[in-house]
Amino acid sequence: MSFSLLKHCLAKLLTLPLDNRSGLLAAIVLICVFSWLFQRRANRAKKPTLQHRFSDPATCLKILQNRPYDDRLGTNKLSHEISRAIPNQRLVRAFQIDNGFTTSDAIYGRQFRRKAVKMIRQVTSTNRGGWHQIATVAREIATTYFRESMSDDRADLDLIVQVVTLKAVLSLFFEVGATTYTDATAFAIARTINLLWMQSKSVTGHQSTDFSSLKSLMQGIGLDWTNTNDNPLNILLPAYETLWRVVARCLIEVVFRPSADAEWRPLLTTFIANPTTQTFSQIIALGEPHVSVEYLINEALRLYPPTRRIYRHVHFPAEQMPELLAADIEGCHRQLHIWGDDSHRYRPARWMAADQKMRDAFMPFGGGDWICPASSGFGPMMIGVLVAAFAEIISAEDWELRLLRSEEGSDEGSRILDDETELDSDRRENTAWDLVRRS
Repeated sequence: MSFSLLKHCLAKLLTLPLDNRSGLLAAIVLICVFSWLFQRRANRAKKPTLQHRFSDPATCLKILQNRPYDDRLGTNKLSHEISRAIPNQRLVRAFQIDNGFTTSDAIYGRQFRRKAVKMIRQVTSTNRGGWHQIATVAREIATTYFRESMSDDRADLDLIVQVVTLKAVLSLFFEVGATTYTDATAFAIARTINLLWMQSKSVTGHQSTDFSSLKSLMQGIGLDWTNTNDNPLNILLPAYETLWRVVARCLIEVVFRPSADAEWRPLLTTFIANPTTQTFSQIIALGEPHVSVEYLINEALRLYPPTRRIYRHVHFPAEQMPELLAADIEGCHRQLHIWGDDSHRYRPARWMAADQKMRDAFMPFGGGDWICPASSGFGPMMIGVLVAAFAEIISAEDWELRLLRSEEGSDEGSRILDDETELDSDRRENTAWDLVRRS
């Protein structure tokens, strides 16, 4: 119903005697209701009902750069910021955040990016001890928490990595000392974040876990806020989520995979004793073939990228309806014609012969103008430090890794990791990798 028509009806209504107004008023209300229902249906039709997923590197990069995947489609009607923000609104609802991934404001987006870059520089600053201090913090947190959490000789590896990663991020980025709050609090924060994240992906949008419980936990460790711009989760979530899953999967590959090279752990030990960009990329002749810590981490990032798929909401002039595009980063990283027939295998030595095709296809931190600030060294180095900290205290000689699955509430039992077991890079509520002490 147009505004001019509504205005005309109201003017007509006012000219009628009071006794005759009720009929026309009822008609206007009825028309308004039908108009609202029609508009609601029209708005639903504008929502993206089509989804295209691409895993070839060139198209993935186009999606990340807000370019059409087919030149005949024309320029996206939506800005880069809006295209990125719309698919991430589930995180706004779940965590009440407002950061560079969720905002449609280009100016605020740039400000947030500069803030993130500044925080990374502060964390790695030599004034704060640089990477040596970061390694010290990671070692202390990992050793203390692992010792205390393994009192029952059995624990969920993912939860251990989550808590240690969370405590490291809180210490390094927010200067919240690991000893100023209990391990139970850290566990509760990590678990609540995980639950809210999984529930945010629900088709129904229902959240059985309330955000207020997470905010209360954050306030308990001294992090409070009054508006979304100041929400510490704006930084905490991308930092924490970028790290923990890659750390957990890399640790499994390096320590527990039967085919793991015996020299990988000594290589990590050498690195964490002197964590610099030089020792990170240095190829040390401990084993055959020779690899570096960088190769170990790159291979983990290839198989288990922090974000498996990156979504963009687009509306091209040549299309009647908006679309939801997915850059399948995980699929891109496993293309047989680029990575070889063993693309599903963890083989760090492949990076010794990395060609331009492989480098172009490698985009674990996204691509284009909005590539993650952690991509320029901090992210891979931090993953390396955390994996090395764990590798110092966990060995396959002392611990056995078992995959536990529970479907529809019934325990399927467990099985030991072997070379044929493919690790899922996504989180699963009914799946757990359990560390079990060998007798």
